[in-house]
Amino acid sequence: MSALARWFPGQVKKVYCSHCNQYVHPRTQYRHFEEHMSDIPQSVADAAANASLPEDLASEHGNDDMSIDNSGLQGDYDISIDQLDDEEQSQGPAGNDLFDNKINSEGSEFSRGSWYEVPTPLPSPPQSPLPEHNDIGPVDDGENFQNINADDYREYERWYTEDNLLEEDEMATEVLTEEEIDSIVMLAIRQFGTVTQSDYERMRYSYRHKLKLLSPQRLCTRITKLSGVKPINIDCCPNVCHAFTQQYAEEVECSTCNEPRYDHKGRPRQTFQYLPATPRFQAFFNNPDMIEKMQYQATYVHVDGQINDIFDSPIYSDLRRRNIVIDGIDTGVPHFPGKHDIAFAVMTDGVEIFESASTSKSSCWPIMAQNLNLPPAERAQLCNLIPLGVIPGPNKPKDFDLFFSPFVNECAELAHGVKTYNVQTGREFTLRAHPLIISGDMQAMKYIMNFKGPNARVPCRECLIVGIYHAARRTYYIPLAQPLEDGATIVKAFDPHNLPLRTDKKTASQTRKIEAANTKQYADELRMKFGINGPSILDNISSLRRPSSYPHEFMHLFLLNHGPDLISIWIGTHSAGLEAILLHADWVKIGAETEAATYLLPAAFIRPLPNIETGWSLYTAESWSFWLVYVGPVVLHGRLPGEYYEHYLQLVSILKRLLDLENTVEQIEQLREDIVDYVETFEKYVLNSIWVQANKDFSDCIISMIMKN
Repeated sequence: MSALARWFPGQVKKVYCSHCNQYVHPRTQYRHFEEHMSDIPQSVADAAANASLPEDLASEHGNDDMSIDNSGLQGDYDISIDQLDDEEQSQGPAGNDLFDNKINSEGSEFSRGSWYEVPTPLPSPPQSPLPEHNDIGPVDDGENFQNINADDYREYERWYTEDNLLEEDEMATEVLTEEEIDSIVMLAIRQFGTVTQSDYERMRYSYRHKLKLLSPQRLCTRITKLSGVKPINIDCCPNVCHAFTQQYAEEVECSTCNEPRYDHKGRPRQTFQYLPATPRFQAFFNNPDMIEKMQYQATYVHVDGQINDIFDSPIYSDLRRRNIVIDGIDTGVPHFPGKHDIAFAVMTDGVEIFESASTSKSSCWPIMAQNLNLPPAERAQLCNLIPLGVIPGPNKPKDFDLFFSPFVNECAELAHGVKTYNVQTGREFTLRAHPLIISGDMQAMKYIMNFKGPNARVPCRECLIVGIYHAARRTYYIPLAQPLEDGATIVKAFDPHNLPLRTDKKTASQTRKIEAANTKQYADELRMKFGINGPSILDNISSLRRPSSYPHEFMHLFLLNHGPDLISIWIGTHSAGLEAILLHADWVKIGAETEAATYLLPAAFIRPLPNIETGWSLYTAESWSFWLVYVGPVVLHGRLPGEYYEHYLQLVSILKRLLDLENTVEQIEQLREDIVDYVETFEKYVLNSIWVQANKDFSDCIISMIMKN
C-alpha cells in the first residue's frame, strides 16, 4: 500500500484506466500511462504528458527523459485525454509555492543551509492533522516544517513511482552508475552515522532535482545483487525450540511445544536467516588493499619460544599437518596450503537488544565470524566483522545444531574450495576457508559443544575434574581441595599442576560410547560421567575438534565473571552470604572517586567510568578491565584488608600479562605458576569459609586453560 493510501484513505479513490479497462489506484493508472506513452510518437506523447502531469514534473519529461521510438507510427493512436479520470486531470500541484520556497534564487539564505532550516514538505507522514480546505496560509508543525496536504502527497507519489520505474531499468545493468555509487556512499554514512531513514528520505526528495539517490529498498536490492549474498531463510519454532531442518523439515507444528509452524495465511511464524560467508570472502579479493592486509596470515613468521598470535598456537600448526576430511573422505589436501586461504573464528552469545528488557531471557543469539587473516589490530573492528545470522529469541534454542546446519554445509563447500577472482592478478584461484576456533561464554559453549557445562558433575570443558555436590544449593562446585567427609582424616585434593585434562581423542571416544549405549539409562549415566550430552554438528567440520577448538574466553572468564564476583564478596552482596570485608562507607567513597577520576583520564584511554557503587550494571568488559587494572589498586589501597589487597594485586599482575601483546614460553610458564598460587589463595580466603557457587567455574577452568596452552 502506498504512503498516500495509508495516510489519506479518504482522499484516495480508484480511477478508470483506459489501458486495462478497470478501476485502479491512481499510481497504477500513472504507471500504465507511462508504459503506454513509450510506444507512441513523440509529438503525441509530449502533448499527453504535459497535459496530465503537474507543471513542474511535466518539464522534466522531455525527449531526454523518455525513450520513445521515433521510427514511425505502428498504427493509429487516437489518444483522448478525456479518457483519463476527470478528477486526476483537475488535480494540480496545489502546493507549488511550498515546493518552490525560492531555494534556488540568488542570495537565498537556505541555499546551503541545514535541512532543518528548509521549509519544504516532508515525504514522511505529517505528525499533526491536515488543515481544512478553508484554512489560509501555511501552518508550522513546530519543527520548522509546513503541514502538507493530499495534493503534495500526490506529487510525491508520482515522483516516487516514476523514480522506481527508472531504477528498475538501471538495475538491469551490471555497471554501477554514479547515482548508485552516491547512494552506496550515503548508505555507508547512514550505517556508521546518525542519519535515520526518514531523514534520508527527506534529503532524497528535497534534492531530487540535483542529486539522485536510490530508495532504501531498491538500494538494498541492488547491493544484494552485486554482493551475491543470498540470505537463507529457515523456518523455526515460534518458541525457538528448534529449526525445521533435517529430521524436523516436514513438521507442521513443533514436536516439543506443539506450536503451529505457519499462521492462518500459510506463512512461517518465526524464521532464522543465515547469511552465507562465501560471497563476502570472495569480495575481499576485489579490493587490492584488503588483499594486502590479508597476507598477514601467509607472511606470519613463527619465532620459537614466542606465542603472540593464534598462528603460534598448537591448533594452527597441527591443522597444517592434517589433511582436509569431508564426510569421512580424506581429500589429500592439507589445511591452509595456499597463501590466500582464510582462517576465521566464530563467536556467539546470548544478548539483550533492549536497554530495559522485560524478562531475564536473552533477546537473540547473534553468530559472528572474525577474519583472522587480518592483523590483530583490525580483526575486531566493526567494519571487518562478518555477521552470519541471528537466532531469534526471546528463548534460548533447545537444539543449537539445527541452527548451525547451513554453516556446516557452507564450511564443507569452503573446504572443497571455491573459484574466486583475484583483482590483483586478474586470474581465478581456488579459495579455501576454515574456522579455527569457536568462542563464547561458558553457557553458550555448553550448547554449541553439546557438553553438560556449568552446574554439572563434570562441568569443565577442558578437564575431567569431578565436582562436589552442595545439597543446600542443589548444585556442584569444584574446589581443588575437597572438604572432609564425616570421619575422614585425609583431604582429597587435585594437583593444579597435573589436572586430568580432556583431549580430542578421549572426547571423541567418550562420545562414541554414549552413542553406542544399549539403553537410555546407561547413556544418561555415561553423559553424567563424561560431562558430554552427545556429538555436535560442528564435529563434521574438518578443522574443528572438541575441546581444543573451543578455548576459554578472556573477556567473560576474567572481566565479566570473576572480577565482579570478587568485588561482590568484598562488599558482602554475593549470594554466598559472606560478611562484608570492605566497609560500606569506604565503598561509597570508592564509587565517588571512580566517577571523579573520569575528568582526569584522557578520553583515548577509556570512556567515562560511572560510579561503580551506584552504576554497577553500566560497566562493560572494557570498563571492568580498566577499573580492575588501573583504578582498583589506587582506591582500594588502605581500605581493603592487607591480605585481601595483596591477593587482589596478584590478580592485577595476571590481568596485565594476559593483556600483553607479546609473550614468551617462559612468561607463560611463570603465569601458570602465579595463577595456581592465586587460586589456592582464593580458596584459602573464600572457599574455606563457605561453599561458594558462583566461583565454581573459575578455580580449575582457569588453571586448565593455562595448562592447555
